[in-house]
Amino acid sequence: MAWSPISGGKLFDMSHEKSQRIVECLKQISEETGEESLDKIAYKWLLMHPAGIMPIVGSGKIERLKMAVNAFNVPLSLEHWFKIYVASEGEEMP
Repeated sequence: MAWSPISGGKLFDMSHEKSQRIVECLKQISEETGEESLDKIAYKWLLMHPAGIMPIVGSGKIERLKMAVNAFNVPLSLEHWFKIYVASEGEEMP
């Protein structure tokens, strides 16, 4: 399980190089898939993780909960999944 899977919004804190890489990748995937919500794409990435990660949304806001549930409908391909992984790691896969 992943508690606070987008780090309470810190995933989108552009003062960190890692966040900048991930957000740029999420934006590119957003353009390719037509999914506007970067949060949903991030949730879908977790849902597709081979470890079977289940995100635990700690928000009491119904909009945030609906957004997380709707992540199941994001058309994220394996190629997109690996692009996000590479952006997170900061280096290409071998």
